[in-house]
Amino acid sequence: MKITTLGTSHGDSTYCRFNSSTLYETGAASYLVDCGAPCEALLCRKGKDNSRIRAIFVTHMHDDHVGGITEMIKILEKYPKPGQHTSIFLPERGAAEALTVWLSAMHIPVKPELIGFSLVTPGEIYSDENISVEAYPTDHIPKSPVKPVTFAYIITEKASGKRLLHTGDLWVDFHDYPEILTREHFDLLVCEATHYKQSTAAPLFRKTLADRLIFTHIGNEWHGEGESRLLGLCADFPYPVAAAHDGDEFEL
Repeated sequence: MKITTLGTSHGDSTYCRFNSSTLYETGAASYLVDCGAPCEALLCRKGKDNSRIRAIFVTHMHDDHVGGITEMIKILEKYPKPGQHTSIFLPERGAAEALTVWLSAMHIPVKPELIGFSLVTPGEIYSDENISVEAYPTDHIPKSPVKPVTFAYIITEKASGKRLLHTGDLWVDFHDYPEILTREHFDLLVCEATHYKQSTAAPLFRKTLADRLIFTHIGNEWHGEGESRLLGLCADFPYPVAAAHDGDEFEL
């Protein structure tokens, strides 16, 4: 599996990072986790074939994770190829309906033969010949009257059997760090690096049964010269750690 961190910033774009979006490619298909702006433009600059995007998994409905989805839908529909279809998984009830209204206001019709919407619920939500995806509830929006509305995603590549966990955003006290990471082995952890103190998270990171950690959704303090400080705080973790940049590529 090839992983491209398209956008790696926190809630705002910065001088060196755009909003959150990560591309996972395996076989002849690709998948997005989050679709922060300018996701479609970053895919274009990387020379990616949008028609291969089978599914988009949104971790939560904050703008920096979903703000680029209208442009993504427009491009998917504007240049279709035979057999193309993209399933979009949104984690809040009413989100698909609201998005459809906004697309209509921009004169972008939703073509069901090309685009489908599904509500994220805990457990397995997607499976094809390449991957299976399980939604793992988190608590990044703890005051939401309806729960859960924020999710991590566990992606299993079927050909290799390798598994990764993409956390999405977590709460400031780190109480919703997926406990499964300390019980089960993962080949890769892709974790946000903005909303909690590294001193709070470090004990759980040290217990995590992963072969590698990639930080994304990276806060201002870790940009530029701060990156070396972030990695220094992780020097005693029992696996290698990387801080992702826009356009970085990794192999699972």
